[in-house]
Amino acid sequence: MTINQDIEKSVVPAFVELFDIDLSTTNIPALSGSVFRCTPMTTGTANVQFGGDTYIGYPIHISGISQSSDGAPPRPSLSISNIAKYIGALAFQYDDIIGATVTYTRTFSSYLNTGSRISLPPLRYYIAKKTMHDKTILSFELRDFRDKERAFMPKRQMLKKDFPGLGINKNVR
Repeated sequence: MTINQDIEKSVVPAFVELFDIDLSTTNIPALSGSVFRCTPMTTGTANVQFGGDTYIGYPIHISGISQSSDGAPPRPSLSISNIAKYIGALAFQYDDIIGATVTYTRTFSSYLNTGSRISLPPLRYYIAKKTMHDKTILSFELRDFRDKERAFMPKRQMLKKDFPGLGINKNVR
């Protein structure tokens, strides 16, 4: 059964959001191999399994994923509860965990606890900056990997001294 077949059913199973926050991409040696997996939805009080990974129930929310009409990459906001003070402590200790990779996966509840990884294509972002931190919540601005500061396409500016043929055929299109 595929995800398209589930969508075509008259009764669709519940939609589940899964978050992988990979802290090893922050270039901080103490966090190598650290991945925080959570989901805002749980089956009662038990954790959920997806593709062999365990996701704990934890208050987390992502917003602002939609694409804009001008083609600019989205800059979603990720809000994480600070009830256990785990993420807040990591943010204080390790430079606001900037650079951590956030993978947002959406699937149906029927694919949980089965060992399969059937889902919509996961969205991958990185934490660009912390926007709010208080006793109850942390908010981060996420960016697409193509949306890096001071990155230009092409990487090198084309100058006439390096490329003598540049600008010869201005009227040819």
